[in-house]
Amino acid sequence: MASKTRWNRRRCHAALSAILFLFQNTVASCFLIVSPSAVPKISPLQGSSSSSDSPSQKILVVGGNGRVGGSAARHIHILSEGNIGLILGGRSEVSFEESKARITSQLQQNNGINTKPSITFQALNLNDDVPTLVKVIKKCGADAVVHTAGPFQQRTKPTLLEASIQAGVPYVDVCDEPPLCEAGRELSDLAEERGVVAVTAAGIWPGASALMAAQAVDTLRQRENNNDAPVDVVMSFFTAGTGNAGATIVSATFLLLCQKALTIAGGKISEKEPWTEAMDVDFRGDQGVKTVRLLDNPDVFTLYNSIGNINSLSSRFATAPGLWNQLFGAMKQLVPRNILANTDLMQGLSLFSLPIIRAVDKLVGATNAMRVDASSSGHKCTFIVTHDDLEQCVGLATAAFIIEILQSGEMAKIKPGVYYPAELPLSSRESILEQVKRDAIVWDFDVL
Repeated sequence: MASKTRWNRRRCHAALSAILFLFQNTVASCFLIVSPSAVPKISPLQGSSSSSDSPSQKILVVGGNGRVGGSAARHIHILSEGNIGLILGGRSEVSFEESKARITSQLQQNNGINTKPSITFQALNLNDDVPTLVKVIKKCGADAVVHTAGPFQQRTKPTLLEASIQAGVPYVDVCDEPPLCEAGRELSDLAEERGVVAVTAAGIWPGASALMAAQAVDTLRQRENNNDAPVDVVMSFFTAGTGNAGATIVSATFLLLCQKALTIAGGKISEKEPWTEAMDVDFRGDQGVKTVRLLDNPDVFTLYNSIGNINSLSSRFATAPGLWNQLFGAMKQLVPRNILANTDLMQGLSLFSLPIIRAVDKLVGATNAMRVDASSSGHKCTFIVTHDDLEQCVGLATAAFIIEILQSGEMAKIKPGVYYPAELPLSSRESILEQVKRDAIVWDFDVL
């Protein structure tokens, strides 16, 4: 037994050494072949000069101390014109102070907003049980909850969603784990009873990307004059570096490399090996053609369960620099699956590699591009959306979802329940996409 344990340790050590070796060589190559790019800035928002001294509502952003959560909080302030107070939920008050300063600075520098947002801290542990989380939500006086604290991989219980429903407040998350999305959707009856609207998998992708696919499918079926016409959908994504989103997106990608990629073939679910079936896709603009590969994406799961008669559906991904795509492929081949599936280990590796990650991000930029290709028997539709910075656009999309839910609740546009993005009413889907369109550098919608 002891010898077996030592062998396993040696195996883990060898695998991790291989990962670090690949990282070091990748970064060295990047410095040789990639030229620096300018840091993108979000264009100023017109008319958002409202004072936030006494916000009428408050939103608890769990994970608000992180890059994605902080971006979501900042865009909630922007889209609400300062009328919503921000509560950043997390475990570290030190991290909160850093995030608060960063949000305030970005609002002033990137958006020309000089009024200081109302930002407070709420201690919170996602490992707590539902009753404890309900008490936290009620204690801080939140009128809604946004959950951005990833990675979501391998979590099985949507405790914060259930706590929000029990507390009677709207909820949005950026969950990218299909089984967890499904578990959340099963709480829909409880949400109806409590009069709560919640949306899961509601960031930029997954989230806004599902709304893009839904719009493309709706357009095709209108052209076919058949609301149930069978459709084929291919989703493709490109993010330069980590998109400034930090270590969490890297650890999530590592975890996805050991997870089957869900696809739809012949109208049925088909699981395939991740990082296979390479395809060249033109994202247009400065991004041009990228080679994307299969990677699990909850959009596939949520769309299959939201839009009827999907004949085929798949999702692929690529990053930059190109050598990182080779790195992911090598990791999938060289690193044992049980190591890639170790959430703590992958998060630790990502944090350890953060200086390298940040250096590469500065070199390659943070562009995020999404493309949806949908086809029916007689027509084709292509929808391409690109933003300068993933961190910014995921925050914008997440904020758009929660703001739409709050406004729709006041007008009773959305009935209580737990929704996948494409299940939302058409008017809400269009409103969210209109917000996501802000500062997009590519927004192409073609029908042939």
